[in-house]
Amino acid sequence: MKTSSMKGNSLFFLAFLSAIACSLHIVESLITKALPLPFLRLGLSNVIILYLIMDGKVWQAIIVNVTKTLVSAVVTFTFLSPSTLISFGAGLAAVLAMLLAQKSRLGFSFYGVSICGATAHNMAQLVIAKWVVLDRGEVFVLTPILLFLGLISGLFVAYIMQFFSHQIEEI
Repeated sequence: MKTSSMKGNSLFFLAFLSAIACSLHIVESLITKALPLPFLRLGLSNVIILYLIMDGKVWQAIIVNVTKTLVSAVVTFTFLSPSTLISFGAGLAAVLAMLLAQKSRLGFSFYGVSICGATAHNMAQLVIAKWVVLDRGEVFVLTPILLFLGLISGLFVAYIMQFFSHQIEEI
């Protein structure tokens, strides 16, 4: 009886974290549509992904990442657009990069893990955009900008995760 209760609680917690990530991702999507450069995002929903990676819950991080991408695509009516494929692929690249950074023997702090994830996300966006949207290399002109944005957003996401991790653990 206790095991099923624990599984139910962990499923509820995963659903709760997924709902938070979806909400943040959707709000950020709607805000950035009004900006002249739609790729300028902080990636606030990645606070949840970073938290799960640092807590050793890789499969849960992947589930939350896939869920937030699909739910956001449905809610923002971009499900069949290239942006969904770009978001999906870049999100998985970010999870993989964060996992590798966290498991490496280089001693990355959660700030370093977050920066690795944000940078991998941005670079994967460029590769997928070249592969899906543009069949030319001009998209890579954005590389320095996206590397800088990855650094900034990675620092910001880690700071937010540090600030809210105690509240998440209390839940």
